[in-house]
Amino acid sequence: MDYAKNFGEDSSVWKANYVVLNKKISSLQTLTGQKPTFSVDEIEELKSQPFVDKVGTFKSSQFPVKLQVGGIAGIRGFSTDLFFESVPEDFIEVNEADWKWQEGQDFIPIIIPKSYLNLYNFGFATSQGLPQVSETLFTKIPFQLVIGRGENQKVYQARIVDFTTKINTILVPENFLQWANKTYAHKENTEPSRIVVETKSQSDENAVTYFEQQNFDINKDELKNNELTYYLKLAFSLVLFIGLIIVFAAIWLMIINFQLMIEKNKNKTKDLFLIGYNIHQLSRPYLKFALIFMLISYLIAIPIVYYILKMIEEKIGKFMAIGNSHIWQVIGCGFIVVFILFFINKIILNQSIKKIALKD
Repeated sequence: MDYAKNFGEDSSVWKANYVVLNKKISSLQTLTGQKPTFSVDEIEELKSQPFVDKVGTFKSSQFPVKLQVGGIAGIRGFSTDLFFESVPEDFIEVNEADWKWQEGQDFIPIIIPKSYLNLYNFGFATSQGLPQVSETLFTKIPFQLVIGRGENQKVYQARIVDFTTKINTILVPENFLQWANKTYAHKENTEPSRIVVETKSQSDENAVTYFEQQNFDINKDELKNNELTYYLKLAFSLVLFIGLIIVFAAIWLMIINFQLMIEKNKNKTKDLFLIGYNIHQLSRPYLKFALIFMLISYLIAIPIVYYILKMIEEKIGKFMAIGNSHIWQVIGCGFIVVFILFFINKIILNQSIKKIALKD
């Protein structure tokens, strides 16, 4: 109960993965110029798989883009050719106020992979003697985008509004890219060459096998979370199963123990019944002993559970959020279980004594 929220659907332990798929490129496709794209039927088939939660398609820029940055904060100005892609907003975790574009707007918000910033800071900047830049400062740097060619060309203002660790590409709003492809490339939407899949939390372990059978090229590291989830579920299930076996074996052993006590004293029980003791009077000593035995076990178990929970909290509390302890609820539930077991044992004892007393 204390750790339940860490194993919910929204927990990072079970969090779903984003997997980017593309088809493997063969030598024949290179020679013939055939593009490895995804058809509508292939996308629909992928959506029907049990381990798939959502499917989104990448849209790519079909027009030339040049990025220009003026000198700022010790960084020399430069320009470079660029490309854009977009995915549905459901696959991007960004402030909606920052991720908006409307036709006629000259400002374009951009999201880049965080790895690009790390490459600049710890690769390019250190080798070229340039200053390293924080994420906050990087999002403040304005730059220009020259889009299109010839007379059909326009300059836009742009800024990086956020970073992503899920999708390794340069992202712009989907509605902007659709409009820009029609305006600057005069091309309708084509079949996507890449798709992004959100796998279900606690997803099917056969996802990698399916992707390989379909000749999809993936980064297997992206599915490590799902693999970890599968083995964690398996380990938890095995431990729970073994624990339940031990609990039921202990309860059954307790019941058998009292049955043996009754069987050992069956002659005395028969004699006492014959001289006038009723069934309830005969079972009372056994029930009294059973109640004392269960209460002592309960009182011993509660502090053991409490100190074990404290020990676990010290070990994993450093990296996993822990809510308020439910120890009082556990104490209450344990007390209820004790009396449920007592009444079950009472019924069984009465039946056994009755059987012995009425036996010819």
